[in-house]
Amino acid sequence: MFDDEEEDQGFFLVVLGVLAAILLIVTVVARRDDASTATVRGDTAEEAVEDDEDHSDDAAAAETTTTAAPTTTTEAPTTTTEAPTTTTEAPTTTATPELTTMWDALDDSGQATQFATIGSALGLQESLEETEAGGAPLIRTLLAPSDAAIAALPQDVLGGLVADPAGAAALVEYHILPGRVTLDDLRALDGQTATSLSGLPLSITVDGDDVIVNGASRLSDGDFDSDNGMVHIIDQILTPPTVNEVLGLENIEFESGSAVITAAGQTELQKAITFFSENEALSAQIQGHTDTSGDAEFNLGLSQARADSVQQFLTDNGIAADRLEAVGFGETQPILVDGVEDQAASRRIEFVVR
Repeated sequence: MFDDEEEDQGFFLVVLGVLAAILLIVTVVARRDDASTATVRGDTAEEAVEDDEDHSDDAAAAETTTTAAPTTTTEAPTTTTEAPTTTTEAPTTTATPELTTMWDALDDSGQATQFATIGSALGLQESLEETEAGGAPLIRTLLAPSDAAIAALPQDVLGGLVADPAGAAALVEYHILPGRVTLDDLRALDGQTATSLSGLPLSITVDGDDVIVNGASRLSDGDFDSDNGMVHIIDQILTPPTVNEVLGLENIEFESGSAVITAAGQTELQKAITFFSENEALSAQIQGHTDTSGDAEFNLGLSQARADSVQQFLTDNGIAADRLEAVGFGETQPILVDGVEDQAASRRIEFVVR
């Protein structure tokens, strides 16, 4: 038994020896590694110091070294660019010629200054320069009384025109024809009628080369042209016919001493109703007249009452009241034949276009 114990102790000692040797080897190796590490660290530190010294030297060198930038002077090239010469020609425009009017033609004639003066107060210039809704000129023809024709008028007639602007305007309108009518056109109407702007007729006859209007007024000069019509000069003023003359009306009869229209009178008035219905642009003054017998004041009242009755009859038959004006003249305008009054003719109703 003791031999076994001795063998175990010997084995144990061998193991311890082996372990001690291993431990010794490990210790030596560790120390070597530490030394190597220290050496490496020392080398690194020295290298760091050397690097610092090198950098210090570089910095010093940088501080003591001045590098002068080369001076470069570049002269900008002188360039002169001439602006191109451009010539723009203004567009050629042709001004629209100013239109001439019948008013200009009337002035150019130099023969109807008095008529122009009278007419201008009645809107003649505006009428002769009138245009359509779109601006196109209205084409017309004017028969202008000469200065000699105006001078031949009695003063009371001129005074009447001044006192009756509506009548004067109707008179002027009677001297105007619609459309452009030359002297040759008028000659072609020999024996016929032309219709004035007022709607009333003008009779035309030809004597040789002369044109005669309403049997008395002769065209003394003509064909004064303009853009909106013609002007002809006549040697007498044209007197508009009454509606009675145009229609050939018989005298309108009333019951004696009253304003009651007889059946025959009503039949005759139907012609006037037809005329005004067909000529809607026309207006008229209904003039009542009496003879000179009896009291003047009574006659004046009777003439007014009869004119009113006729106006009422026409309006009752469709003619607008604002187209008609009733005026009584009493016994102030009797009809004389060779200086003697025709009393039957003096008692009358006349329709004068306005």
